[in-house]
Amino acid sequence: MVHPAQPPQDKPQDKPQDNQPIQPLQAAVLGKPIGHSKSPVLHRAAYELLGAPVRYEAIELDPAQAAEHIARVRAGGWAGCSVTMPLKDVFVPYMDELSDRVARLGALNTIVVREDGTLFGQNTDVDGLVLALADFGLTRCEQPTILGSGNTALAAIEACAELGARRLKLIVRDASRANRATALASSLGIEPQVLEISALDGQAVEQDELVFSTLPPRAADGWIHKLGPGAGILLDVAYDPWPSALASSWGGTIISGLHMLVHQAVEQARAFSRIDFDQAQRENVTNAMYDSLGLHRHG
Repeated sequence: MVHPAQPPQDKPQDKPQDNQPIQPLQAAVLGKPIGHSKSPVLHRAAYELLGAPVRYEAIELDPAQAAEHIARVRAGGWAGCSVTMPLKDVFVPYMDELSDRVARLGALNTIVVREDGTLFGQNTDVDGLVLALADFGLTRCEQPTILGSGNTALAAIEACAELGARRLKLIVRDASRANRATALASSLGIEPQVLEISALDGQAVEQDELVFSTLPPRAADGWIHKLGPGAGILLDVAYDPWPSALASSWGGTIISGLHMLVHQAVEQARAFSRIDFDQAQRENVTNAMYDSLGLHRHG
């Protein structure tokens, strides 16, 4: 039985005794495909800075392999896992406890292995979105737009709530598949409007202050002529290839998904290293991750 819970209170790792080396803990990003992932670069930079004994790699995994992987994690020696498509909802039933956010969204991006071996499901995608926008000077938006209605869109809806949204435009391929998204928005006090991309006329986003594209890489390519040229901020969670066709067509500010990726990874690194960050350390880790990608941090 999975129960919502507050985030675990992490403690620094125990010090080695009498010259006994610390056995490194394992961590990994899980998904399919996974070869393009920048997560190993980001996490390794963080653990090097922190001096944390954590090994981090990329593991290609499809949903049918979830149970087998969880068995390996429960066998010991793991700090946690970053989770990407198509696994964000697949691992939820395997957790011992869930954050309140994951309980609402039904999707996680982080599996934390607590020191007692239990598995805690978190979602730091929301933090990644909000903090990436803050770097670009946007901390409030009353009527954002989201492209898509999948698991990443759910995180974007929660981010919209944190930005103070009252209304939300959801642009989707099939309105009948947007029920989870509209229900979540309503539960957060946001009034959703669902529009199918096929019905748009090429001026759908030209007045929008903020647009999240939560679509997989290249999925928005065929939408561009229907959306029209945007003039506000576009946060496109895709980053490979970059710039995306949508980003290339955009007339306003463009934020790559790499900015979101960095910020969501910082909280994962805190959990996996079992080192509680103060704000100064959080900034150091964030900047080290940006440097590892050769990416300029805005602001």
